[in-house]
Amino acid sequence: MAPDAAAPDGDDVHDVVLFYAYTAIERPDAVASTLKSFFAEHAAHFKGRVLVAREGVNGTACGSRRSGALPMFQALLRELVPGCETMPYKTSLASEQVFHDARVETVRELVGWGERLAHERREKVVHLSPKEFHEALKARDGEATVLDLRNENESIVGKFRGARCPDARNMQELGRFLDSAARESSGKEVFMYCTGGIRCEKAAIYLEKKAPDVAKVYQLQGGIHEYLEAYGGSEECLFLGKNFTFDKRGVMPKSGKVDCDGEVWNCQRCRDGEPKLRSCAVCVVCRFPLVLCERCQTSTSNRGEWTCSHHANLDGVYSMYAVPHLTAEDLTARIERMKCMERELFDADPKSTANKRRTLRKCFTRMEAELKRREAGGACDRRDVAFCRNSGRELATCAGDCMGFWGPGHVIEKPPTTLCGVDATSVE
Repeated sequence: MAPDAAAPDGDDVHDVVLFYAYTAIERPDAVASTLKSFFAEHAAHFKGRVLVAREGVNGTACGSRRSGALPMFQALLRELVPGCETMPYKTSLASEQVFHDARVETVRELVGWGERLAHERREKVVHLSPKEFHEALKARDGEATVLDLRNENESIVGKFRGARCPDARNMQELGRFLDSAARESSGKEVFMYCTGGIRCEKAAIYLEKKAPDVAKVYQLQGGIHEYLEAYGGSEECLFLGKNFTFDKRGVMPKSGKVDCDGEVWNCQRCRDGEPKLRSCAVCVVCRFPLVLCERCQTSTSNRGEWTCSHHANLDGVYSMYAVPHLTAEDLTARIERMKCMERELFDADPKSTANKRRTLRKCFTRMEAELKRREAGGACDRRDVAFCRNSGRELATCAGDCMGFWGPGHVIEKPPTTLCGVDATSVE
C-alpha cells in the first residue's frame, strides 16, 4: 500500500474526503462538466472520483493541503449543487496522492438496487450516530440482526462482529442479499452499515418496502469511516479488522480491533498471512479485487494467477499471461478440463451459461494457439514468475499504476497486441 498508514506530518499532507448528498440536481451534465474542468485545472494537486445524478452527488477526492484545492472544491460544490451547504465530509489523512487521476461521471442513480427508489424519509428508518450505534449493539449483546452492505472483498478486510456479509460483488447481487434478509426481518430490528453511509440510504428504504412489518431499520450515520474515527483503536471498538478504501491506501489509517478468531483481515488463500492490498491482486478471470498476502501474490506456483470465490473452479485451469510459459502437458490438461466444463455448462443450461462458456472458449483457444506455435517450431519460454493480470508485466516489476479497482480508467502499459497468435483485445 503506497501512502503511510500513520498520519503524516509536514508539507506533503493530503486530505482524503468522502461525501454524498441526496438533493435535486436539474442539470447533472452541466454540474459534471464544471467539476471536470475544476479537476483539470488542479490536476497536479487534486484527484478523485465523483458521480452526479438528478438525485444528488457522491464522491471521494484527495488534495494536497498546501495547494488549497479541497476548500475551493467544496465551495464549488456548494455553489453548483443546492443542498450541499450542510453536506458532511468524512476526512482522513494520507502522506501522498491516493488516486491516479480524476473521473467525473453522470449516472441515473447514485446507488441502484435493481429497481428505481426515490430517496425519502421513512417512519421506520432511523439514523444512528456512531455512539448510538455502538451503544445499541452493546445493549443487544450479539443478538442484533446486523447487515454489512459492502462487497465480499470489503467485508473480508473488516466487519462488525456477528454481521451478515453478502457473497456479492455488485449492486444486483447485494439486492438479492437484501431480498433474503427482508424475508427474515418480520418483527425484528435490523442494523445496517457500509463504508460511508450512502448505500444504507437506499438499502434501508428498500428493506422497509420489502419487509413492511420490520420493527425498525437502523443505519450507521457516516458509516464505518465515522465509527472508526470515534472508536478505532479503542478496547470498546465493535468493528473487527480494517476499513477497506477504494484508493491506493487500501485501508483507512484507523483500524478496528484485532480479530482473534481470524474472521477478517486474513489472506483469502493461505488464511494465515497479513494481506497486502494492491491493484495487481485480482482474479485472473474477472479481475475482481482479492485480499492476498505478499507471499501468495508473488508465489510462482500459480504465477500470480489467482481466482475469486465465484471462479474457484478455474483455479489452476484458467490462464492469461502465463500461457507461453506453461508446459505442453500442462496446457493440454487445462484445455481438456475447460472443454469438459464447457460441455457440462451447455448440458445444464445453454442460454444462461453462454457468457461462462465464451470465457472458457477464449482461454482454451489461446492455449491451443500456443501449442500450434510450438509445433511449428516455436520455443517454450519457460519462466516461473508471477504476472500482473492487469498489465501483463511481471509482478515484481509492476509499479501498481496499472488498471485496477483504484487505478486509472485505462491500462497505462498495454499488453502485447497478440497473445499466442490471438488478438489480446478479444480476451476479456
